[in-house]
Amino acid sequence: MSRRRPRSQRRSERQRELRPAFRAGVNASPVMLPDADFACLGEWARERFGESGRKLFERGDIFFDFSAPARADDPYRAGERVWIFRPVPDEPDEPIVLEVVHRAERFVVVDKPHGIATIPRGMYVAKTVTVAARRQFHNDDVVAAHRLDAETAGLVLLTGEPAWRGPYQDLFARREVHKVYFAVAPAVDMRTVAAGRARVACDEYGDGWATVDLRIEREAGAIAVDVVDGEPNSRTHIRMVRELGDGLALYELHPISGRLHQLRATMNHLGAPIVGDPLYPDVLSLEATAARDLPTQLLAAQLAFRDPVDGTDVVVKTRRTLALAPELVV
Repeated sequence: MSRRRPRSQRRSERQRELRPAFRAGVNASPVMLPDADFACLGEWARERFGESGRKLFERGDIFFDFSAPARADDPYRAGERVWIFRPVPDEPDEPIVLEVVHRAERFVVVDKPHGIATIPRGMYVAKTVTVAARRQFHNDDVVAAHRLDAETAGLVLLTGEPAWRGPYQDLFARREVHKVYFAVAPAVDMRTVAAGRARVACDEYGDGWATVDLRIEREAGAIAVDVVDGEPNSRTHIRMVRELGDGLALYELHPISGRLHQLRATMNHLGAPIVGDPLYPDVLSLEATAARDLPTQLLAAQLAFRDPVDGTDVVVKTRRTLALAPELVV
């Protein structure tokens, strides 16, 4: 008897049947037509998108399920699903070429630069690892097994076939990947400061390390996260590697949990906000963020794990450095 395929894989295949094919690595967004009294789709599109609604039909950007093209004079049916290719707001002038630092049969690891997100969301679409990799590898099935935010450079693991998404995404979800980061921030006595501002087990991880336990939460609608009172939900091992001068130091960080902005919020809470961070300690405007001298000095430097498929041990290291620590060798 053949083994039944995982539900996630069956759902993914069903989605591929329903939605139109990707365009240059970008997928169409599903929209359920609301309960409203429109005679045709064109009326709804003009109400929803203004003048650009007409252009969606002219460009052939709206589809029904199973890739059936939609026309402006098609009858409007509340509750029906349409798929829309929205304009790409961040199309780069030149193709983004990602550096591949590890290539295996079922996955690749790329070295993400600062300033691009991992997955399409909000203002990031083309300037994302996912879309750039789909274009570079000519494979619309490429997905990321985990995420780095746009402010963090370094290693991202990608799978290229739907059958391997689950095993590698689950590896990260189960926290079975040992991750190493480096950051440049003000020089502080990490163990002393951490002992006064967090729940700390200084000797648990080894000499010179502070093991910092914090509760990190984000209020609805907020951009940055906060460290609040309560049972910790994040753990980070931190040590100062060396002082760099001008009051700065290079730190090594090993996150055990995976909370949003965990490393950035933790360093800020300990009085050592990462250099260049536009959210911590203060949220900068888009203009001030663009005018920074340096991007956030945070680098995802190493991934180590046991391959969930064949059991081999994998260790991947970045080839990148930080602007304020150019001699960094992982």
